[in-house]
Formats: sequence, structure tokens, C-alpha cells
Amino acid sequence: MFYLNNFIQNIKRHPLWGGMYLLATLVLLISAMNFTTLESVVFKSSRNLNSGPYFHALISGAENHKRISRKLLELPGVHRVEILGENEIQAQVSSVLSNLNLDMKIEDIDLNYAGLKVVLNRNLQLRSQELIRDYLVRLVGESKLTLGAIKAITKAEKLKNQLFSQFREWGVTVVSLGFIIIWALVGIVFSTLVRKSSYIIEHFQRRKKVGLKVMLTGSLLLFVSSLLITLLVGQLSLIGMLVGGVFILAISSLQVGKLQWQE
Repeated sequence: MFYLNNFIQNIKRHPLWGGMYLLATLVLLISAMNFTTLESVVFKSSRNLNSGPYFHALISGAENHKRISRKLLELPGVHRVEILGENEIQAQVSSVLSNLNLDMKIEDIDLNYAGLKVVLNRNLQLRSQELIRDYLVRLVGESKLTLGAIKAITKAEKLKNQLFSQFREWGVTVVSLGFIIIWALVGIVFSTLVRKSSYIIEHFQRRKKVGLKVMLTGSLLLFVSSLLITLLVGQLSLIGMLVGGVFILAISSLQVGKLQWQE
């Protein structure tokens, strides 16, 4: 408890650097331990990068739309298939009625339909797009199916995909390295402050390696706290945990060496 209390006292004496070290270390450790989860989130968000034109399909509610979705995903050129919600189905039906110039209200129609959004690969040829639509007609039956027009992705979506693709390649690495550098600089400053306070304790209380033990004890507490948070709400990455442990040992190793009084 002596070393943990000393770690806390150093944070209180130097609230700026102590608080920054506390926060930065927690963020670093939790991010490292949850690396697998963070990676999956980034790549899940990038699924749309290769998406191209798409079309909607309204299928009779009597049909097994999940089976149809699986069949479509087996086709080359189909990027993904989304099952539409009720509001999206109503929007598609309203669009069809508008295009047909029918004087009908959506409330007058039995909406016993399942809606699918079929997203195709980005550079799929027109002939292949039509073959996929023809397959869907044969699979479901023309009388049980209403197909919307094929729509190309907008220029804004293309630009967004390009920017996200560049960020996925370099942005994550640059941000990670930048944060590690900032954490290291903050850690060096705070470790120096701990080292100065440890000089007095070592010489007047006859204790050895006080600074090292203070930094290890405090940082170990942050490590365990990050591990518990990860186990409760995240998915632990063993490699990330080991990397986080190496960071803790590295910053604590700055306390190794002969102490000298510094004004």
C-alpha cells in the first residue's frame, strides 16, 4: 500500500501530468486489450467499400425470404443482401405506385411482403447484373416478385468509400503511433516527477528502488483495471494484453538507475 499511496500522492501533487498519464494509460491499455474488437469494427465498417449498384425486391410474405437471401449470396457478383424493415418496404411500395401513376394509397394495399436490398459488386458488368435479376425471378416466381430499378451509387458515396479506404490503410496506423508517442512523452515527464520524489524517500527512509516500485505498482493497478473492464464489456486480445504489459514495463524501467537530486 505504501507504493500505491505514493503513486496517488504524485498524481495529486502533479494533477496535470498525473491526470494525463492516468487517462492516456487507461486508453492505451483498453485499446490494446480490445484490439481484436476494434479491428473487427473497422473492417465491418469497410464492408461497403466494394459495394456497387443495387436494386430492391419485394417478395411475397409466403416465401422464405431468408432462404432466398442465402441463395443470392451464393452468386458471384452479389456483394451483400439486406432484409428491409417495414418502413423501408412502405417507401419502396410508395415509389412503385408513384412510378405507375396509380391513384391508390398505401393504406389500401396488403403489405404482406418481405423486402430485400441486393447490393452488387462495384465493377459488375450490366449483363451480369441482369443475369442476377433473372435468376431471382426464376427463383421466386414472377407473380410473387416486384423488382425495382438498378441504382448506381452516388458520387458522394464513391468519394466516401475512397476516403475511408485510405484511412483504413494508413489512418489507423498513423493515429495509433501518434497516440503511443504522446503517451510515451507524458509517461516520461510523469516518471521523472516520480523519480524526483523517490530520491528523498530512498535517502531518508532507507528504501531501495522506490521510484521503480511506485511506477510498477500504480501502472499495474491501471493494467488490472483495464483487464477487468475488457473482460466485462469487451473481447480480450492476448497479444494486445502482452503489448500493453510491455508498455508498462518500458515506462517503469525509466526508474532504473542511480538517483541524483535535481533542483
